[in-house]
Amino acid sequence: MTKIAVIEDETIVRENIIERLNEAGYQVVSADNGLRGIELVREQLPDLVLCDVMMPNLGGFGVLEYVRKDPATELIPFVFLSALSDKSDLRKGMLSGADDYLTKPFTREELLNAVEVRLKKKRSFDDRFHGALDQLRDSLSRSLPHEFLTPLNSILGLSSLMHDHMKDFNSEEILEMLRHINQAGQRLHRLVQNYLRFTELESARQDTERAELLRAETLEHPDDIIRDIAGGVAERARRPKDVSVNAEKAAVAVSARNLEKLVEELVDNACKFSLDGVPIMVSARLTDGWYELVVSDKGRGMTDEQRRSIGAYMQFDRLEHEQRGVGLGLALVHSIVELHRGRMSIESELGKFTRVTVLLPEAHFG
Repeated sequence: MTKIAVIEDETIVRENIIERLNEAGYQVVSADNGLRGIELVREQLPDLVLCDVMMPNLGGFGVLEYVRKDPATELIPFVFLSALSDKSDLRKGMLSGADDYLTKPFTREELLNAVEVRLKKKRSFDDRFHGALDQLRDSLSRSLPHEFLTPLNSILGLSSLMHDHMKDFNSEEILEMLRHINQAGQRLHRLVQNYLRFTELESARQDTERAELLRAETLEHPDDIIRDIAGGVAERARRPKDVSVNAEKAAVAVSARNLEKLVEELVDNACKFSLDGVPIMVSARLTDGWYELVVSDKGRGMTDEQRRSIGAYMQFDRLEHEQRGVGLGLALVHSIVELHRGRMSIESELGKFTRVTVLLPEAHFG
């Protein structure tokens, strides 16, 4: 049964709300002041909180602050109840993180409608979250063992072979095995680094102060970074002649570290999902206050559903197309773009091409 917490100091109002909610089939728990309300929410973990704004000791804004700071309760829908109809109070409530605002006196229909709207949005969010979580679990269970074990097997197998039969190999054969061991180690290192980087970015996006510090970073020569990183990726993929770069100078509101990772992942994906000898084009230019970075290839392409489903660890058609990486590439790009308040779009046609466009804000100095 759906549980609703009612925090209201006026007994008649509180009992009236409880009665209406009980009649509608909701389970109701209540508190008569803000301090008890905080404990009630923490202990009961309700599906929705209805809270009066003006209460002695601790008002509704204080209750909301505590609720939003606790990871166990921060996502619970929160609706203010108040006799105050001043627009400044409404604005303060919304800026504080409230989900809705009911002005007293309200009718039974207004109360139940506000409750149902918030619960419906919560159910929709929960469904999307659990759906994404199921996809994540499935992708992890299929991809992570492969991603770790394949390079580990190469490292262990080749090093064991060299250890047991070193005298049977000539110097060229030994150097070739060492090269494969190094490549496998680099693959493992990148997998771990990308995972750590993704969790770092996601953490920063949830920390307002930290996010603002990162957004304040600027870069005056993105063209040099784009050429260097794209060239390095092309060399690693043994496709230096396939990748062409045309990048203009500009001042961009992004850190060098984040731009490097963004370019690395986009060019790496283009190399990964296109055949040797097929051109990959990287361009960057300033347009209408944005620095536009475009990476395009004439490779495998993506379906509309795949483009909409881009997320961490999600690989497409892994059973049909074996590939390196656990799908963090575009998720990392998406996190960087969102952190810096940019834009990202993907155009693609299955079997023909993919073009990823990233817009980063132009930096203004002085």
